[in-house]
Amino acid sequence: MRLKLPSDFHFDRVVRSHGWYDLPPFVYDADRAELRTIVAGADGPVEIRFRARDGFLEARGALPAPALRAIASRVFSLDLDLSSFDDSLAGEPALRGALRRGAGRMLRAPTLFEDAVKMLFTTNCSWEATRGMVRRLIELAGEGGAFPTPERVASFAPGVLSRRVRCGYRAVSLSRFARRIARGRLDLAAWERRETSPEAVREAVLLEHGFGPYAAEGLMRVLGRHEYLALDSWVRKKYRQLHPGPAKSVDRAIARRYARFGEHKGLAMWLELTADWHAEDAKSAD
Repeated sequence: MRLKLPSDFHFDRVVRSHGWYDLPPFVYDADRAELRTIVAGADGPVEIRFRARDGFLEARGALPAPALRAIASRVFSLDLDLSSFDDSLAGEPALRGALRRGAGRMLRAPTLFEDAVKMLFTTNCSWEATRGMVRRLIELAGEGGAFPTPERVASFAPGVLSRRVRCGYRAVSLSRFARRIARGRLDLAAWERRETSPEAVREAVLLEHGFGPYAAEGLMRVLGRHEYLALDSWVRKKYRQLHPGPAKSVDRAIARRYARFGEHKGLAMWLELTADWHAEDAKSAD
């Protein structure tokens, strides 16, 4: 299956837009420029391989073409139209350059459930702890290396999740979240509808047990909703490295600096803070 790519697309920059590529079941082979993952198919786990070739995104896996197309579009945020943000950057050459070199799209998981659980697992812990929790959840509840479905996670009691996944207080939140989806009490699709206001999306996520402001806004960032900033310790530290000042006023300083970007303020912040991730690529493109 092949999808025509927009002119502002860059495979590596989307893959490395944030840390998801470092969490299973994603595996990124930078030398081969190939991203792999495993999804739960109707007849068992299916490995999918993604590559970009000659202006097209290629997705290969034992799934029907429409399913592959939907997964590829979601994983690489191909539904996003960033033209209005580009139009607002006339006086911001560095940000516009980063955007046009493909740094504006976020890597997503094949499902919103996977995105949400991974975001829950990033709260109040180190990245290594997050990786461990994700890996152990897949080992416990996944099939053939695929990320588990809500139904599969819901089949485990919170105590089992806490003991086997070693996710601490998050076990109760994970169990409640999975059970609400599995029983039809929570429709995650509503969180992705573009016509839903950002305030409504944020409030809906915050209603879920264990999802605080950082998790809600961080998940919105992954979904391409950048009306909020999703401040955490890494963001605050990186901002003060770029813009020195007192730690106690960093949140106010961040809010002031990016307020002028309106609904795109979270993306403007992210492009500036992660510019060094793609610095060498940017130099070679100039």
